[in-house]
Amino acid sequence: MRAAVSTSCLFPKPTEDALYDLCLLGVQTVEIQLNAPSECKPVFVNDLAALLSRFGVRCCAVRPWTAAEEEGRMLFSRYPRRTADFIGEAKSIFSAAQRLGAQFYILHGAPAGTVKPEIYCERFRMLAEAGKEFGITVTQQNVYRCESQSLRFLREFCRILGDDASLTFDVRQAVRAGMDLDEAVRLLGSRIVHLHLSDHGERGDCLRIGQGRFRIVPFLQSLREKGFDGSAVLELTRESFSAASELAEDCQRIDRIIKKQIQTP
Repeated sequence: MRAAVSTSCLFPKPTEDALYDLCLLGVQTVEIQLNAPSECKPVFVNDLAALLSRFGVRCCAVRPWTAAEEEGRMLFSRYPRRTADFIGEAKSIFSAAQRLGAQFYILHGAPAGTVKPEIYCERFRMLAEAGKEFGITVTQQNVYRCESQSLRFLREFCRILGDDASLTFDVRQAVRAGMDLDEAVRLLGSRIVHLHLSDHGERGDCLRIGQGRFRIVPFLQSLREKGFDGSAVLELTRESFSAASELAEDCQRIDRIIKKQIQTP
């Protein structure tokens, strides 16, 4: 298990500048959010890869600019040509992720109540198969107001897909959806391969680590016991912190927790 930070924390700062800031602050593992189709072009991706190499930083995952509305309209459409076009375009993102050394691609999915689980999983499997051609694992993130907001859907997703089911678990999104975190780990922990972390409490559902009531140590310990050994990625909205240096401080805090308090099962 390793601590990481997402470049999305610094949005709308240009992706390359956000990555440079995190590298300069000493963050060793990053998740990169690509914010526009042009950011998948080889010249741009090569510049990002050079930046990672220069600082010796690892990219663990790539998250594309596509949101639930677009993914629902295209990947999960009843019009097959839209699905094919979405997967064709996704291959440029897979190629970029491969060049950056990432392992995971993060999917938000379709808006809640719009797709039956069987169809959803069929389309997810199609996208996942395309990702495998580039050595990329497609992961489903739990997202408030999307199909993936509920444990019921996620359990069915994992049941239907079996070994092809991989999850990015987002703590903030789970809190917003009213999901029980302990139950989520108990039911889904073995399928969680990537993690988005933030704190939460009376002051809000997206706080810096240590500013809320989130019992992060037992949560990470439970995940570890389920076999999780991926990246614990700090993901905050821009309003949740004052300076980029605070992201590095929180990443170091997560790193200390992992090294000192999370035991190997």
